[in-house]
Amino acid sequence: MRTSAYSFIGVRKHFWKEVLYNIQLYEDCIEMTEIKSKQPKYILPLKLSTVIEIMGQVSKNNRNFSGFQFRYKDSTKLMNGRSQDIATFIDMVSNQITFLNITMFYQAIEIIGRGSSSSVSVLIDIFSQVQYAVKSIGKEYIMKNDKLKVNISLLQILFENEVKILQELTKYNQHNYFVHLYRVFESQTSYYLILNLMKGKSLTAFYNKIKKQSDSKIFSPDIIRSIMKRLLSGVSLLHYHQIIHRDLKPDNLLFLEPNNVETLTIADFGLATYSNVEKYSYPICGTKGYMAPEITNYKEGQIKYDQQIDIYSIGVIFNWLYLYTNPRLTGDIDKHNPKLQKLDSITLNLLNNLLRANPKERLSAQTALDHPYFQNDDVTKKTFQSQYGFVTPFIILGKC
Repeated sequence: MRTSAYSFIGVRKHFWKEVLYNIQLYEDCIEMTEIKSKQPKYILPLKLSTVIEIMGQVSKNNRNFSGFQFRYKDSTKLMNGRSQDIATFIDMVSNQITFLNITMFYQAIEIIGRGSSSSVSVLIDIFSQVQYAVKSIGKEYIMKNDKLKVNISLLQILFENEVKILQELTKYNQHNYFVHLYRVFESQTSYYLILNLMKGKSLTAFYNKIKKQSDSKIFSPDIIRSIMKRLLSGVSLLHYHQIIHRDLKPDNLLFLEPNNVETLTIADFGLATYSNVEKYSYPICGTKGYMAPEITNYKEGQIKYDQQIDIYSIGVIFNWLYLYTNPRLTGDIDKHNPKLQKLDSITLNLLNNLLRANPKERLSAQTALDHPYFQNDDVTKKTFQSQYGFVTPFIILGKC
């Protein structure tokens, strides 16, 4: 027998009477059953295609909900309920379904970023006064995009896949390795993803800010080590759950708190995919300079690449942290850069093993975390020295 996570009483008004319903929230659906009946009359799956509009009013420190509307068999149904029950219901299904009327809950403050397909703005929750970020994706972009030359269904799949992955990430995001999805809204023109606000902006912005303040080394070895450990820890968790990001770069690494590298967070899962699917949607993707060789050289019908493409991107980021060369402009790693020769053998070894041309030869995210680069004591480093072969020269065999 199934056990509901939450239940409450709802009321549907008919011309001649009011009908009471037992509304039960299960792991995969919402069931609404007339009190005198044993079989549910309405079943709403907990997925993005289920759209609900909350009825009522929201103001600072006050929420007065009267019910919710939903579509069922080509008609709109209204279910009334107690305000507190509706509020709890909203929290329980917050990032599992789509809501309407975003302006009822949030007030826009400012736009903080724009892309080809979306924009990011700061919102304030009208009730709690907490600030959030919202990623707005225009439906016009999904319905018609000649630039990418991909069909409508593919873009819809990419969007739904992003939401699905963000929904899953909330289950094991206790350390804030990833952006957190709170709710999904829809309007006539756009989809809206309500996310936690990254107050520290991106790794790129952090770099640019420090560069203006100093002409010496931009990042100290300790800061770089902290950034890499945080990034690899998050990616290791992604890969454990069979998720590939496919667009790791400094612009997509944000800080939850300003100037605090210990709060580095992986963002923008618009190109992410599950590694266990039969065929990737939009297989050739990413950002020039950060893409692994198996993506840039990918041909239709080839064997699927795997999660090791993220490792190559991390290697490019690692290289950028030390050398500050923009791989977007060169499209390749400058293996002749004299700054490389000034790095110690342990750092060079890790860099080399992240950037192998053959993905099977690259370290996994978890194995990279065990590399002596992240060890603090000299004894441990010497123990691993023969295993990792520090005497070998630094050779990058892959190209972006």
